[in-house]
Amino acid sequence: MPTEVILAGVPFVLVQNVVYALPSIRCLLFTDATTPTIQQSTTLAFTANVALTLTGGQVEVAGGFIRQTNLSTCNILLKKI
Repeated sequence: MPTEVILAGVPFVLVQNVVYALPSIRCLLFTDATTPTIQQSTTLAFTANVALTLTGGQVEVAGGFIRQTNLSTCNILLKKI
C-alpha cells in the first residue's frame, strides 16, 4: 500500500499506527488533541524514531515520516515555516 503524503495547509486526520509521509519542507504541526503520542522517523519502517514533544499543541517537523500511536484518530494541521 502506498504511503499517503500529508499536505501543508490542509486539516488531516492521523489514524492510529498508520505511517504518513511529511512534506519535504519545514512545517509547524498543530493539533488540538490533548495528549497525542506522535513519532517521527527518517525510515518508513520506523526502525529508529523519536517522540515529538508538543508545546502548546504544536511542534516543528521536517520531512520523513510520522505516526501517532495512542489515539484512534488525531486531527492535525501543518503550516509551512
